[in-house]
Amino acid sequence: MDRSGKTAWQYLLAGLLLMLLTGACSFSTFAAQTLESPADIDRAAELYNRGRTLYEGGKVDEAIALFRQALSIHPAYPEALSNLGLALDSKGKDDEAIRDFDLALEYKPSDAITESNLGLALYHQGKYSDSIAAYQRSIGMHPNLPQAYNGLGAALFASGRTDEAIAAYHHALDLSPRYPDALNNLGAALNAKQEWDQAISVYEQALALNPHSADTRANYAAALVGAGRTEDAIASYRQVVEEQPQDAHAWFQLGRLQYTQREYADAQASFEKSIALNPAQPEVEFNLASALSDQGKIPEAVAAYQKGLALEPTNAHALYNLGNAYLTLKQFPDSEAAFRKALATQTDFPEAMLGLGAAQSAAGNLDGALNTYNTLVAAHPDNADARFNLGNTLFNKGQYFLAADQYRETIRLRPDYAHAHYNLGMTLLRLNDAKAAVLEFQQAQKLDANLKPPAGLPTP
Repeated sequence: MDRSGKTAWQYLLAGLLLMLLTGACSFSTFAAQTLESPADIDRAAELYNRGRTLYEGGKVDEAIALFRQALSIHPAYPEALSNLGLALDSKGKDDEAIRDFDLALEYKPSDAITESNLGLALYHQGKYSDSIAAYQRSIGMHPNLPQAYNGLGAALFASGRTDEAIAAYHHALDLSPRYPDALNNLGAALNAKQEWDQAISVYEQALALNPHSADTRANYAAALVGAGRTEDAIASYRQVVEEQPQDAHAWFQLGRLQYTQREYADAQASFEKSIALNPAQPEVEFNLASALSDQGKIPEAVAAYQKGLALEPTNAHALYNLGNAYLTLKQFPDSEAAFRKALATQTDFPEAMLGLGAAQSAAGNLDGALNTYNTLVAAHPDNADARFNLGNTLFNKGQYFLAADQYRETIRLRPDYAHAHYNLGMTLLRLNDAKAAVLEFQQAQKLDANLKPPAGLPTP
């Protein structure tokens, strides 16, 4: 027995009764529909039209209530079902929306607009193949429906079929040249192909039609960035946040552009506004930390890294940057711990190995640093920085012959490594080879005029 309390034979009897009723009264559904009085149908139509007006005015919940009232009076009302589905879809209730669209299509199978609406709900569910099929059915019914081509383009684009998406958007625009959404979507597809100038032109057309679309203006800014027009992109994002000050993503993108222009204080302010609007953004915290670090605000940067890592604890690059911040503050145990966490997350991370060795060396743990750098050199023998740091550690341990070998390897890998020439010179002095040392100091100074050789050296 199931939870309803019915036994198997009761289900069987119910099933037989259903079959008998269906077979005997195959016309009953149609008869029930026709029993609605003209007054009921007029009342349902009135409720439906009021719902449409409310939906178009942005009052979605009130519209849903009226569509449902209309359907309670006149259940076989495909337009009300289709518009109810559209309203539910706008609320993220895609499953309910699809159910209503399917029912609407049972009553009115050749409704191109309902098929198009079904395509939209399927798109929102990520069912792109089904969405494409629905849009294609809509176009087959009504070849001149621009929104169906626009939706088809979006589903094709989401499926990675960018060229086909562009063709669909162009078809939509052939039918309706002043279609801002199709222009915006076409621009996004052109952005994906890095056809920046074409995208910029398309976005400018869209903005001429709808100048207050934050999405279009943000996409326009992305195209400007791609075209190398950073200042124009900053101006575009500024306009977005002026019109949509609650747009956390736009504040973040503005901050990133300001950071690339080395406007670190402005970037900091933009990142902080983004976080205030949406605190759960680890990437913004990490970018804020970088802006603070570049202003010399290292303790504040540490706090930002920690907040970001509380949200995304396995971000290896953030852990690496935190290790460097602690290193700057001379908090060597914390620095070492951060570098080790970075390496636990990303085992092949040469920069983090270099940082770990630096933290160990700065803390006086030369044996630990030596082991770290030897491990790194074994894994990456052509890493000039690893060789250089290994040479420094060997020098500090008084192992001058081995240090000199590592500096020579560094120079072989990177002949313009000024500090390697200088340190090799210092090592050669310890090995009593002053003439060879002078040549290294001279080479170092050619590469970096600030590297002055020690006084009192002989002329080579």
